[in-house]
Amino acid sequence: MDIVYEYQFNINDVDEMMHVYHSNGWEGHTQEDIITIFNMSTHVIIAKKDGNVVGFARALSDDVFNAAIYDVVVDVKYQSQGIGKNIMELMIKRLGELSCIHLISMYSSEKFYESLGFRKLKTGMVMYSNKKLKTEYTV
Repeated sequence: MDIVYEYQFNINDVDEMMHVYHSNGWEGHTQEDIITIFNMSTHVIIAKKDGNVVGFARALSDDVFNAAIYDVVVDVKYQSQGIGKNIMELMIKRLGELSCIHLISMYSSEKFYESLGFRKLKTGMVMYSNKKLKTEYTV
């Protein structure tokens, strides 16, 4: 069966979404966290195969100038099959003609995102309250 892309978060998908996070080593997301972050997101794309969640992404946008894409995650069993690329292309299309689309991503995915038109920023800052994340992700 083909991959189906949905544009709304469904609370019934939380267990499968947690499995997708965990398959990528993202162990910090609880069911409650997933429900909160996806309910608070302005744009959501969920990829399903045979009715099961295999990937997703979410974004926050003011729908005028800026958006930020977070949590682009595909189950490891389904990676390198174009699902992540399709999710990103659909998300970019849904976000529309904004001045800037920011992306929070892993270093290991730079080439993938560059192929979609993303570029590193000359300026940008972040503040982490979690010391482990601060050490891992900041320069």
